[in-house]
Amino acid sequence: MNSLLSIVVPCYNEAENIPVVFPPLLAFAKERNWRVIAVDDGSRDDTRALLLKMRENAPHLDVIVHKLNRGYGAATKSGLHAVETKYAITIDADGQHRLEDVEKCFKRILETDADLVVGERVNNESGGYRSLGKWVIRMFASTLLSLPVRDLNSGMKCYRMSEAVSYLDLCPDTMAFSDVILLLMINDRKLVSRTEIEVSPRLADRSTIGTRTALVTLAEILNLAILLRPLTVFFRIGLIFVLLGLAWGVFIYIKSRTITSVAVMMIMLGGLSFILGLLGEQISQIRKSLAKKESSR
Repeated sequence: MNSLLSIVVPCYNEAENIPVVFPPLLAFAKERNWRVIAVDDGSRDDTRALLLKMRENAPHLDVIVHKLNRGYGAATKSGLHAVETKYAITIDADGQHRLEDVEKCFKRILETDADLVVGERVNNESGGYRSLGKWVIRMFASTLLSLPVRDLNSGMKCYRMSEAVSYLDLCPDTMAFSDVILLLMINDRKLVSRTEIEVSPRLADRSTIGTRTALVTLAEILNLAILLRPLTVFFRIGLIFVLLGLAWGVFIYIKSRTITSVAVMMIMLGGLSFILGLLGEQISQIRKSLAKKESSR
């Protein structure tokens, strides 16, 4: 099949949604000569059986099965690793994404010659609590990189696979996958574009995204920041310690004309952070150099 695009759909316990979501998706993809790759991530309901049954009458549908649940990121990576087309787009299996937006994202990547197009949700009503969590993640990420998009964790992303494939194994198996692969590509100066999309409410069941997901994502981004930009991270940490130490030291000295050991310790910790940043930056540069040599072979 001479196809340009594959649609990757991670699925976990989506038995109620699959009979509604997949028939129009498969018909939509067949009309355009596109492939659909569904990944059952160790579902405990009838998701796997339903997908395998549909595959019997849909030769353009591939089904990948994880025997155990490994996480959204792992399922997405399995699907993307199986892609044989030039481009791939990821969508959710819960009916939130519209088929017209799939085509919109694909047209955007062709028009802009981008390496990644993010479907930026314009009507994402996720509630104040989750919106706050997304805002914190975005603000944290924006202190490290200049972000050309706002919706970091959108599940609809269209990839140029020749560029994206080298990042897959660096990404986590968790929900943080969406944020991390985007930040990796931005950090490496890949062309990232955006297009506005609309999302619908989930057809059935409830989202499993909560506080733990947000905390894990923050931890993954911090880990990524230390890997890619250690000097920036440790310099800022060190600067905070030094300023706090100086402020506390001056305050105590004015009051009692003594130099407090707490202030000295804070300043020393700041200096140590600067040194760790320099060492980390050297290691990061060595890693990048080795990665370039490996990719040029």
